[in-house]
Amino acid sequence: MKSMMHTTFRKLFLLALACLILTAAQTAYAAQADWPMFRANPLRTGTPAAQANFTSNGQIGWTSYFDDMIQSSPAVANNVAYFGSNDGMLYALNMNNGEVIWQFATGNWVASSPAVLDGKVYFGSYDSKMYCVDAGTGQMIWQFTTHNGILSSPAVANNMVYFGSNDGYVYAVDAKTGWQKWSYKTERAVAGSPVVAGGVVYIGNHEGKMFALNANTGKLVWRAVVGGVITAAPAVADGHVYFGSQDGKLYCANIKNQAVIWNYDAGSQIESSPLVTDGKVYFGNIGGQVTALDAKTGNKAWVYEAGQSVFSSPALNAGRIVVGSNADELLYLDAATGKLVNKTLLEGDITCAPAIAPNMIIVTGLNGRVYAIR
Repeated sequence: MKSMMHTTFRKLFLLALACLILTAAQTAYAAQADWPMFRANPLRTGTPAAQANFTSNGQIGWTSYFDDMIQSSPAVANNVAYFGSNDGMLYALNMNNGEVIWQFATGNWVASSPAVLDGKVYFGSYDSKMYCVDAGTGQMIWQFTTHNGILSSPAVANNMVYFGSNDGYVYAVDAKTGWQKWSYKTERAVAGSPVVAGGVVYIGNHEGKMFALNANTGKLVWRAVVGGVITAAPAVADGHVYFGSQDGKLYCANIKNQAVIWNYDAGSQIESSPLVTDGKVYFGNIGGQVTALDAKTGNKAWVYEAGQSVFSSPALNAGRIVVGSNADELLYLDAATGKLVNKTLLEGDITCAPAIAPNMIIVTGLNGRVYAIR
């Protein structure tokens, strides 16, 4: 009897311990996973972490000023905002007050948006290098050199860092060591950012090709060819890949069938990476429109006229589409109707994607400013 009671107690104790360990791991991940990379996650869907449940009132909390243009969309982790600048620096900002915690110098401008995972920050520079630095101190851990500038924002998954380079290659390097695992030659510059989903890396290039590569080996699984340069990151949702092109069209490819099943002609160049949520796809174009489509059919749900080009990639906050424009505005649109709910007037073009943090929105501008919007 004592033996049975002891065995039962031991099993309950181990189960409780396992639950505590799992809860701790989930809590640690949740604390780190605010908006840890471009478009929030390796699927690039543009939807925030579960804890980012506040509704922005559009008011600016603080503004930080820098000497050069900022083309790098911010990443947020553990109350720190990370972004690159055309002055060649990667910055870490305290999100309580906007003060610089540390900065790391590269050999050229940094338009790549950083990815933050397990206490490390990964980002590319136009000096042809992919860097890994300590998230707390900014000390370099490793660097990997390609043959041309890097604009691509890395995706970190499977203990690998995936990214493209203007040398025409897609790379996968070990997240801990920076050692190359594989590379794939696409023939043209790869300025876009990869998606990692279901063991496959999806990324476009300047030849108008969307590649699906085996994430472990780099071998080509399939590809789609469209009519213009692809610089925006795709998004993966519900077995489909959504991506825009400079030919002015938004494409949807079925992953199982390995083929494009519909496209929507937006009428002007698309540099915006799509947001996919609740059965709709949202994106901007340089003609000044924000468009919502039915994700299954590609039928138009609504179009909002922003008045100036929309390079920015939209994000989701409390049922609203948050996106920047070249009219010096951050727009908040009702996701269901496309009606303007609010807007924040800023001091320069907003071409980067906003990052939705647990209690604020972080926005970088071409004017060298970083804004925290409550």
